[in-house]
Parts: sequence; C-alpha cells; structure tokens
Amino acid sequence: MIPQETVQQVLQAADVVDVIGDFVSLKKRGANMIACCPFHNEKTPSFYVSPSKQIYKCFGCGKGGDTLRFIMDLEGLSYPDAIKWLAKKYGIEIIEKEFTDAELVAQNERESLYIVHEYARDFFYKQLNESEEGQSIGLSYFKERGFSKQIIEQFELGYAPDSYDALTQAALKSGYTLQTLEKAGLTIIREGKSPIDRFRGRVVFPIHNVAGKPVAFGARVLKVDPKSPKYLNSPETEIYHKSNLVYGIFQAKVAMRRDDVCYLVEGYTDVTSLHQAGVDNVVASSGTSLTKEQIQLIRRFSSNITILYDGDAAGIRASLRGTSLILEEGMNVRVVLFPDGEDPDSYVRKVGSEDFQKYIQDNQQDFIRFKTEISLKDVGEDPIKKAGLITELVETITLIPDPIKRAVFYQETAHLLQIDEQILLNEGNKILRKKVADRNRSVGNQVSQPDFASQKVADLLIETEKSNITLKAPIQLQEEIFIRDLVIYGNEVLEKDPETGTEISLASYILDEITGINFETPILGTIMGICREMFTENQQIDTRKLISHENQEIQQLVVNWLSPRYELSEKWVQYEIFVPKYVDRLDELAYRNILRIKKEKFESEMRMLYEELGHIEGEDEQDQLLERMSKLKKIIMKLADELGSVI
Repeated sequence: MIPQETVQQVLQAADVVDVIGDFVSLKKRGANMIACCPFHNEKTPSFYVSPSKQIYKCFGCGKGGDTLRFIMDLEGLSYPDAIKWLAKKYGIEIIEKEFTDAELVAQNERESLYIVHEYARDFFYKQLNESEEGQSIGLSYFKERGFSKQIIEQFELGYAPDSYDALTQAALKSGYTLQTLEKAGLTIIREGKSPIDRFRGRVVFPIHNVAGKPVAFGARVLKVDPKSPKYLNSPETEIYHKSNLVYGIFQAKVAMRRDDVCYLVEGYTDVTSLHQAGVDNVVASSGTSLTKEQIQLIRRFSSNITILYDGDAAGIRASLRGTSLILEEGMNVRVVLFPDGEDPDSYVRKVGSEDFQKYIQDNQQDFIRFKTEISLKDVGEDPIKKAGLITELVETITLIPDPIKRAVFYQETAHLLQIDEQILLNEGNKILRKKVADRNRSVGNQVSQPDFASQKVADLLIETEKSNITLKAPIQLQEEIFIRDLVIYGNEVLEKDPETGTEISLASYILDEITGINFETPILGTIMGICREMFTENQQIDTRKLISHENQEIQQLVVNWLSPRYELSEKWVQYEIFVPKYVDRLDELAYRNILRIKKEKFESEMRMLYEELGHIEGEDEQDQLLERMSKLKKIIMKLADELGSVI
C-alpha cells in the first residue's frame, strides 16, 4: 500500500507538459500546448494540454484528465502502478506500508495471483537456461527457430520440465499455497490424486498484460504425441481473461504507437519471429476469434490494423467472419495474404526482414476489397450466390461508423462487382433502417420510422444512435451549471465585509445558500460534498484534488468544465471594446442559479403533490395537501417574479 503522503508528493511533482511530452510532440498555442491525440487517429490536432490547470483534454475523442489519468489510459496501468511509474520518472522513492497480519489475510487475491505468476515465469526461464533438460530440449528448439538470446529475454521464454510436479513442489517449498497455485491455473488438483503441474515437457510463452506483468502462459509440446494438444494455455483466472488480451501487446505497444499500425498474426512464434526480424508492432490472437475487448485494446495504440493471413483457405474464411467487429469499432483494416504453405514465421525466416516488410507494403489490401475478391472466386458465375454475396458485402460496409468511408467502399465494391452503385446504397439504407427499428423495439420505442430518401439521412440517424446522446432535464442542467461555477470560480471573492474586512468568496456564499437541498444528479451531489469538505478545512476549493480523484466520472466532469472549447479572443482588447466576462457577473449569476434550482425543486414537489392529490379520498387530508400546494404556489410565484419568469 502506497502512503497517501507519497501519492500527493508524486502528483505535485508530475508536470503535465513534461509527462505528456514524452509521448507526443507538443506545440505551443497561446497559453496552452497542442498535439495530435495519442488516443485516437487524427490529422488535425484537437488534443490540448493546459500547463496552468495541469490537465489535458481532447476535443476529438473526449478523453481528458491529469498526468495520472494520462499514464493510466495510455499505458494501461492500474492506479498504484501509474503512481509508481510517475515516481520512478521523478526519482521519488516509494516505501510501501507494511501490512499487518489482518491486512495480509484481507489482501486482494489478485495480488497473490500476480506474484505466483512472476514466480512461475522465473522458474520456467531458469529451467530453460540452467537445467540440462531445458538446454538440450527447450533452448535447442528456440535456437532452431532462430531466436536470439535477446528475444528469449525480451519475451521471457521458458521451459516446463517433463515432470509431474516440478513447479508445484518448488513453489510449495518457496511458501506458496496449493490453493493459490490451483487458482492461478498452474497446478491441477484431482480428488484422490496427487497435485500435478499443468505444463510439463513444453516450451513456455508467458502472456503479459499491458503493464508487462505475466498473467498466464501458453506452452508448446515438442514431442510427437497424438494424445496431447500442440498448444496448451492457462485457464481463465481472476487476472486473466483471454478475450481481453492479445499476445505480445506489452512488447509491441511502443512500436504500434510509433508506426501507427498493428500487425495481427495467429500464433506465439509468429510474434517472436517477427520481433526477431525487427518487426516490432505485431500481436497475436493466439488462435482465437477476435473479441471486441481485444480490438479496443489494440485501438488504444493505433486505429490501423493489418491482418497477416497464411495461405490456408479455411482459416481465411473463418477469420473473415470474425473481422466485422474490427469494422464496427471504426478501425482501418487491411489484409495481407502470404503464398501457399507460408505463414508469417516461415516467410520472414525465408526472405528476411527487408523483403518481408516490402511484401506487406506491396500486397496489403483494404479489407472490403480483399473480402470481395476472395468471395467472387467462390461464387463464380452463379447469379443466386452472387446476389447473396452482394447482400453480405453491403451488410459488412454498413458496419463502418464513418459515413465517408462507407461511401468510398460502396463505390469500390460497385466497381468490383460491376453493379450500379445506387443499388448498393439502397440496400445499405434498408439494412440501416432495420437496425434502427430493431434497436427501438428492443427498448420499447414504438415511434414509426421515416422513409429514408437518401444515404445522408440514414447516416445521420445511425450516427445519432451511435453517439448515445442523453438529453438532460432542465433541473439537471441547472445543477451542473451551479456545481461547475462552484468548482471553477469558488475561490473568487465577491465582496468584503465593510466592518470586519472579511472576504466573502463564491464558495462561502453558495455553500451557505444551498444547505438542505438534495441534488437530483447523484454525482453532482458527491462533488458538492467534496467541495464542502475542502472549504470547511481550508476555506478554499482545490481543483487539483478533483481532477486527480479516483472516481473517473468526477475527474472527467471537472476536466470538461475546466476545458472550454472556445475562448474570447484577446483582439477585443486592442479595439478597446469592453466585453463583460463570466467572472465579472458571478454574484448575479450565482444568485440567479440558486433561485432557478430552488424554483425547479419546488415545482417538482408541486407535481408530486398533484399526483398524490388524485389518490387521496379523505377530506381532511385533501385540505392539508391543498394548503401545502397553496404555500408552494406562492413561493414559486415569488421566485418566478425575481427571475422574470412567467408562470
């Protein structure tokens, strides 16, 4: 556990420009710095860094936060690991608090699994390099594949001895429990039998998470045994979900970001062989169909993905069926097909690094063209099959979120199929309409669908649907404006007490006036509580604590408030034109905001009383309710009068 004092020391030392400047090229623009966003692919910079506020904000993808959030998102690190990353950068020593016996018992099981996986990685690596069996069998195999000592070290490759319980017994002697070994998937326990190792007589490929920690293993058998699978993988555990990870992501992420493309292959040896040849931006799906989570993980580092297929026709068709998810995530997909009998591993060893990369550049195709050409070979001249293919291709194109890309692919596909482009557009519109109708039915929305006259209208509806916009009620908007002003301008002085000279800040005024009012939006009420606590302690609102808050929703809201998309140009000053700023009218605006919130609350209560009135039969109870409603009406009228509203 990292002491809170150390966390604050790290956060104070970390400079947002210094940290982000290690990953992107920042250019000065006014008081801020600007760059192309590292979280999504863009050509026009929309990523702003504010040195004064110590935050970043991308107006393209919406990401924002402080230095800690940047490292967590970009490197895929947990909160403690991101603190350690920053501490190392700034030379701050972290002395973690020692756990008591009670804390050790309560410690999260996940940490134990991480530790035992690190032990197993070291055990397998030592067996490969130091044991006679490992050197003669495992190391010989890797050398035959052309793997250098550097690659073996980089991927932490190892060897599991051909023994029933070598790892289990060694781990037990080192203090690990049988229960932890079983939960980690390293030991198999069967009733009435002795525990045995899961991996035996195999070369071992550790599977790392984005932060570089081993969380699972893949192991390849070296002896010919029809009863044993060629590859054996760890089962899913608390720290390993195969649908969330791709093999080699830790070793490839820097190159993926640098080259802005990810090469996707099938197996462990494909990845290591390509790294050996100097192709570093490569990961493997490890023989499983790609999942949405895996694609989103890749997209963190690049929105371009190139799939490297071998010449196996059945494998290609299976992969084609699973590639729709990549398109739905808005990624740019290209495909490279190797000659018959070749895979990325064999081909790079055959032709060398330079020719391999040249082959990729010369032979890569966009996914839609690739799928069209491959499918046309299958359907031949059969008109029924060709009609089915057209529908299938249009369905694939409609998965692409970007309407401009869709239009380009409609044109290209129409040319390849020698068919009128308008037919594809009409079919696409029909599919889009059906998708929207299905979505509406699934949430009980019975609104009739309009008749689309053009692709543009269909695109607009789908883009609106995908944007997931939630319209806020008036009271929610008022609450957000109110809390935003408290956070941003809370320390601004409204006036001084003429007798005592005491300064009255916006925070003291707001917090006093709003006492007793509950917020309809829970997260805003939480922020209000944090601000009240800060003000009570220090008579100040510290925005740094909010933008570094562990609750990401709080952090994101505050960063959005602190990052206005547009600001008033200073050119107005040179023309000596006075334009009142928001801060100049804080006292008036704060007062009116409080009146609006109170009015909305009373009106909400009035509506509830109206509903209640219809269910009450007793005359006395009705009279009491009507008296309460009369009082509320007078209060609402008075508030409306002050606001200049009409009731």
